Amino acid sequence: MITLTLRFRVLSFLTIGGSTTFNLTDNPLHPMVVPPSSIKGTLRTAINNFLPKGYTSCKGTSPEEINEAHEKGGVCDVCKLFGYPNHESDCIKIEVVGAEKLERLIITRVSINDKTQTAERGKLFSSEAVKPLSEFEVRIHFNEECGDRLFKLLLYSLLALRLWRLGRNAMVDLKLVSELKPKDDEMKVIIDRLSSYLWGEGNGLLA
Repeated sequence: MITLTLRFRVLSFLTIGGSTTFNLTDNPLHPMVVPPSSIKGTLRTAINNFLPKGYTSCKGTSPEEINEAHEKGGVCDVCKLFGYPNHESDCIKIEVVGAEKLERLIITRVSINDKTQTAERGKLFSSEAVKPLSEFEVRIHFNEECGDRLFKLLLYSLLALRLWRLGRNAMVDLKLVSELKPKDDEMKVIIDRLSSYLWGEGNGLLA
């Protein structure tokens, strides 16, 4: 088992999960603000949109589409790594550490009518959000029996996540904080890129 320890940094207000009506905002909200399933789902979506050459993805969005694609061409690499309907992944397990300690805010918004692009009267709603520049830890446990090829795909998905969105369209950055010995030049390049934040530490957005 290989364990990747990653530091996630929130770059915009991060909201995951449901919302509540305006008059219920004082009720306690669920303490798990960053479920592991959300991290896993976002990694999957991100790599589907930035798929490296030589890897396969069925790009299905429903169980029917995924099963149909697999019947025609076999189980794709992305589904082998992340799992698919009725087939839980044996390759990765994700653990979120310390998310319950993050400072959270209640943000109140108003619903917008898609047709008129105007605020809808009496339709305020509130959401729980993690404020920008908050950080939390994510540990990804990879089953080495799944092979170096899928391990590289996991690393590529972490790179892709920094160009994608988490939860309700929040931008996040991440870096690898655990030591990881590369097995070849390709893996070394990926690990080097993951060793520091993309959008901070002198690299642009937060510098």
